[in-house]
Amino acid sequence: MNYRLPSLLLGALLLAAACGQVRPLPPELPLADYTPLDLAQLRENSPELRAGQLVQIRAYFWEFLSYDPVPQHYYFNQLRHPLTWQQLEWFALYESSAMHGYFDLAVMSPAQRRQFQPKRLEHLVLFGELVPMGGSRLYLQTHYLERVVVD
Repeated sequence: MNYRLPSLLLGALLLAAACGQVRPLPPELPLADYTPLDLAQLRENSPELRAGQLVQIRAYFWEFLSYDPVPQHYYFNQLRHPLTWQQLEWFALYESSAMHGYFDLAVMSPAQRRQFQPKRLEHLVLFGELVPMGGSRLYLQTHYLERVVVD
């Protein structure tokens, strides 16, 4: 039996899937285009959320993660985005400074990490895009962040 044709088709399929990219940062967008959202809605994967939606979330930064919070999607996304998936800097947020409402499906690029350098329990407003990662789950890809200054 000839396995050459199925092997070539499988190779072509994997190559085509690997040509995808993690979404690039958009050109300058007015911050007013980002819909305010509670972190609880994102954490609970609220049904009104949709992929590609631009959102604005107030949260408290916790830390950059030393683990991949979505290991069940890791290998699939590695095939689709071989050069960019490992470049994502996953980080965790809390809804409040009392450390309630943990959320660990937020990312930024290494360049953004160097630029913003968020500190633990720093109050932030994150502007970003909801990106699908398989099924109905979404993660937050950060476009920009502002520090909340308390007078």
